[in-house]
Amino acid sequence: MTAASRWFHRPDPRPHARIRLVCLPYAGAGAAVFKGWAERLAADVEPLWVRLPGRENRLRERPLAQWPELVDEFAAALTEEVPSPYVLFGHSMGGMVVYKTVTSTALSRVPERVVISACRAPDVPRAVPALHELPEEEFAKGLADLGGVPAEVLAGRGLFRMLEPMLRADLRLAETWPPDPPGPVPVPLTVLWGDADHVAPRAAVEAWRRLALGGYRGREVAGGHFFLTDPAAGVVELLNREIGGCG
Repeated sequence: MTAASRWFHRPDPRPHARIRLVCLPYAGAGAAVFKGWAERLAADVEPLWVRLPGRENRLRERPLAQWPELVDEFAAALTEEVPSPYVLFGHSMGGMVVYKTVTSTALSRVPERVVISACRAPDVPRAVPALHELPEEEFAKGLADLGGVPAEVLAGRGLFRMLEPMLRADLRLAETWPPDPPGPVPVPLTVLWGDADHVAPRAAVEAWRRLALGGYRGREVAGGHFFLTDPAAGVVELLNREIGGCG
């Protein structure tokens, strides 16, 4: 396995696919959050789930907590491992990574479209308090209140301490975003928001329209901030429709 290939989990390799779908999860999560998606994607779409350092089979690697390093390394891996055409999807912090990557000079081949989900626009203030510098107990409580981290991780002190550096690194990224003045999205953009999301509500997500010089579509789905884990939200079916006109 090469350094670049470690960034991607291929649950269902489709070498002759018409297009690839590259998905980035929310803070603290890995490829596992996309379990069950591959079999629901269109047959001509190859799924690639992104694994950032510090989780799953990259648990022993140092988590990346600085935007320039993360974007440069991910853009290099994307260029090496994912042929065009492709679409980028990111949920919450994953959406932030998508935006920073597609607007970076480190990316040599842009995607056909980006889909940013449950993620406020970069010029919209965050709606929840910062957590990444809190003491351990307060940090764990803040994560529990936010949701998204399994209860067994927060309850098991040994497991939590093992994952704590990665969780803090991810939250630091999310809470210090954007590090630069926001620029336009250079490709067509689709945004998704949950009708009960209080972290990234509709107005905060629809504000992406101001940066969408390549075209904009907005879609509302049922659910709170972590709606992508609920099959009833229909995210995969929506992605099939969005990807259908690409490539």
